[in-house]
Amino acid sequence: MPDDAPAPRQPRHVPLLASDAERDRSVELLRTAVGEGRLTLEEFTERVERAQSARTDVELEALSRDLPAARTGAAAGVE
Repeated sequence: MPDDAPAPRQPRHVPLLASDAERDRSVELLRTAVGEGRLTLEEFTERVERAQSARTDVELEALSRDLPAARTGAAAGVE
């Protein structure tokens, strides 16, 4: 590939509709985070409300992006 060629585009993640089980996993992750002192009760309450009304996986991922467990795949249900 020539040096002046544009870099290949990365495929964009298409948001998928979130399931009830995915919402439940997100809430459980948030519950663990508040128990560890990573979130205040106010932050926890706000994020749980947002998780319960989330329509897509992207919305759910955003709720735990700043939590350590989310980086290991726990938010996506990977064990």
